[in-house]
Amino acid sequence: MRHKLLLLPICMGLCFLLIPDRAPVASSSQPILHSWVDDGQSLPDEATFAELARTDPVLFLVACLRRHNREIQSYSGLMVKQERIKNKLKETEVIDFWFREKPYSVLMKWQSGSKLLREASSTLYVENENNGKVLIVPNAFKKLGKYVERDPESDEVKGASRYGIREFSIRQGTERTWLAWKAAQEKGILFVEYEGIKPIAELDNRPCYVLKRTCKPTEEDGIATVEIMVDTQTWLQLGSVLRNSESELIGRYYFTQLKINPEFPEDQFTKDTVRK
Repeated sequence: MRHKLLLLPICMGLCFLLIPDRAPVASSSQPILHSWVDDGQSLPDEATFAELARTDPVLFLVACLRRHNREIQSYSGLMVKQERIKNKLKETEVIDFWFREKPYSVLMKWQSGSKLLREASSTLYVENENNGKVLIVPNAFKKLGKYVERDPESDEVKGASRYGIREFSIRQGTERTWLAWKAAQEKGILFVEYEGIKPIAELDNRPCYVLKRTCKPTEEDGIATVEIMVDTQTWLQLGSVLRNSESELIGRYYFTQLKINPEFPEDQFTKDTVRK
C-alpha cells in the first residue's frame, strides 16, 4: 500500500509539453503520430519569416515545423514548468532532459519541483522498448538502483498532468499550437497580436518572436490567452504561457540551455542511465 501511495506524486512529473492546446494521443501500443507532415516546400528566408510572424501566424508556425522536421533530430537541456492541476497551481519544476526523435526517447531527471522531487528522481520512455512502459525511479529506490513501470497512457500517469511523456517534444508542442490556431483561423476567430522580438529572461535572454493569442471563446481548461516565444535563431518554440480569463496562470513552459543534435552515448536512453 505504501508503494501505491508513493507512485501518485511521481506521476505528476510526467506532464509535458510546452504547448497550449491538446490533441488526441494514440494509445501506448501504437506508434507516436505527428499531426503535421512535411509538404516539401522551401523554407522562407529570415526576412519573410519575420514578416509571417507579423502577418500570418499559422504560416509562421508551418515554417517552424518545416525547419524542425529537416534539421532537428535530438536535443538536451533544462525544462522549467509550472502548471495548474485540478485548479491548484503547483510549484515550479526544474528538469534536466534528453530527447531524440527516432526512436522517440525521453529521459528526465529532476533538479527541483514541489513534493515530486522527494518521490521521483528520474523517468525514461523509449518507443517500442521496455514493453511500452515508462520507467520511474522514486528517490526512495535510487540508491537501490530500482525502478517501477507504468503504462504512459494509464489514468494514474495522465490524470495528474496536462501533457504526458509521449507528448513531450518541441515539435509536438508546435504541432498542437498550429492545429489549434489553424482551426480558429478557419472559423474566423483567430486573434493573434505580434509583440515583436524580445529577449526572454526565462530563456537565457535569447531573442524570440513573441505572439499572443486571445481565445474567444475560451478553450480547454478555460484558456483565454496563449503567449508563445519562438527563438529567432533556431525557429523553435521554446516558451509558452497560458492564462485564464482572470489572468491566472494555467501553465508556463520553457526549454532552456538547449543543445541541438548532440551526440548521445549509446547507453543514454537505457535502464542503466535512468537508474544513475
